[in-house]
Amino acid sequence: MIKRLLPVLALLIVALVSVSLVAAQNALPGSGWLSGQQIQNLSETTNGTIVFTAYDQQGNDTSCGSKNAPPGGSVNYLTNSDCNVPAGFVGSAVVSADQPIAAIVNVVNSPTGRAGGMYRGTDGADVATTIAFPLVKNNFNNRNTTLYVQNASGGANNISVKFTIEGNDYTKNFTGVPANAMVVVTGADAGAPTGKFGSATATGSGALAGTALEHQINVPVGDNLQAYTAFTPNNFDDVAYCPLVRNGHTAANQTTGIQAQNVSGSAQQIEVVYSFKVGNGPTQTKTVTSGSIAPGASANFFSADATNGIPAGSLGSAKITGKGGGNIAVIVNDAAYNVNPQRQTAYTCFPDNGKSNKVALPLYKEYFNGNTAGIQIQNAGGAPATVTLTYTSTVGNKVVKFSHNTPIPAGASTTFFGVSQLTFPAGISVVSGTPSDLVGTYGGVVITSDQPIVAIVNEAPGALSGAPSTQDAKLYEGFNQ
Repeated sequence: MIKRLLPVLALLIVALVSVSLVAAQNALPGSGWLSGQQIQNLSETTNGTIVFTAYDQQGNDTSCGSKNAPPGGSVNYLTNSDCNVPAGFVGSAVVSADQPIAAIVNVVNSPTGRAGGMYRGTDGADVATTIAFPLVKNNFNNRNTTLYVQNASGGANNISVKFTIEGNDYTKNFTGVPANAMVVVTGADAGAPTGKFGSATATGSGALAGTALEHQINVPVGDNLQAYTAFTPNNFDDVAYCPLVRNGHTAANQTTGIQAQNVSGSAQQIEVVYSFKVGNGPTQTKTVTSGSIAPGASANFFSADATNGIPAGSLGSAKITGKGGGNIAVIVNDAAYNVNPQRQTAYTCFPDNGKSNKVALPLYKEYFNGNTAGIQIQNAGGAPATVTLTYTSTVGNKVVKFSHNTPIPAGASTTFFGVSQLTFPAGISVVSGTPSDLVGTYGGVVITSDQPIVAIVNEAPGALSGAPSTQDAKLYEGFNQ
C-alpha cells in the first residue's frame, strides 16, 4: 500500500513523517509477549534522526530516545529495553523523524514460546476516521482475533468497533480515548456469536490506526500468531494485488486463504485471478468469482479448494477485483499444515492505487539467529518487469545489490531468497557488493523496478550452520514509494 509522506514542519525544509504503531499485546495466550520496532530511513542521501515515544492506554507517554539511521538503513527499538516501560506494559507508539521513514512491528513471545507476527506501522497521512479489518475470528477453530485500535488524533476520541458476522452487526463503544492511546477489543466484547468468523470496521470521532492479531485460545503458551494492519480509505481500491499465494507448497504443506472484504456501498461479486507455477513448470492462470457479497461482508478463497483454489504444489500470486467496480480490502492467511505446531502468518494485499516502481523494506534477515527472509515481488504492471534489490546491513553498513536475468511476467511474482548464497531466483545476478557480506546480518532493502510492483517479506527459520530457529514464521508488507 502506498505510504504518502506527511509534511508537518515545512519551514524546516524536510518532511517530518509521523508513523502510528499499535504495539500492544493484550489478551494473547500465555506470557512473555514482547515487541520490537524496526524503522527505516527512506532517504537515499541523508542520515535520519528517529524519535520513538510509547503511550500507555491512559495516554501517558514514555520517551524511548532517538537513534540515527544511514540512508536506506534501519534502527531497532525494543520496547522492554529501549523504552523503560514496566513489565506487562500494553500500549501504542508514535515515531517521528527528520527524514521520510517506514516502520514495522515484530511481536513475539520468545523465549517463553515460539509465536511471532509482523505488521506495518500506519503512516500519519493514512490515518482515517474509519478503518477496516477484512478477517476477524471469535473462537473459530480455537482461534481469536484481537483488535488494537489507536487514537491517531491530537485530542480525545470516541471509538466504535462493529463486527459483521453472517450478515449481523455487533458493536462495542469506547468514549474519551486519550490522544495516541489505544483500545483492545474482540468479538466477544461486542457480543458476537462464538465459533464464527467475519469482518470488522472501527469508526472514530477523530483519526484512527489499527492492527489485528489472530492467536490461539485455551493454550498455556502461544505457538503461532498472525498479524495485519487495518485498512484505511487510502488503501481501498476495486483492484488489489497479493504477491504470495500457494497450495501444498514444500513438504511443510504451506497453503493460503484469501479473505476479500467488500468495503463499497453496494453488493458485488469478487474475482480472483491466480498466476502460479507448479514446481519448475510454466506460468499458469486461473480465474474464480464469488457470489454476491454484501457491503461490509467478505468472500473467502481457500487455495486448496477444488473449485476456488489452485493445484497442489502451486506457488504464485493473485489479482483481486471488485466486479461491481466497488472498493475491496483483501488479506491473505498462510499456514504450514505439516509442521507441528503449525506456523501461521498473514499479510494485507495492495490496492492498485498503491503500486509503484520503488518499494522499501525496513527489515530483512539473512541467516541471522537461525532465521532468514524471502522477498516476494509481484509485477503489477502491464509488461515484464526487471527489478533491482539493494540490501543495507544494520551492522557494518554493508551494501549489496542484486538483479535477475529473467523478467517477471505481468501479474506474476518471483522470490529473492538466500541471496548471500545466490540461491533464488534462478539467474540471480550481483550488481555490486559481496553477497557473502550479508551472512549473519539484518537490515533494510530497497527495490526498484521498470514496472509497477508490490512486495512482501516472509521471514522463516533458516540457517547455514547449526540448527534453524523454531520460531513461528513472520510476514509483512513492503512500503511503496
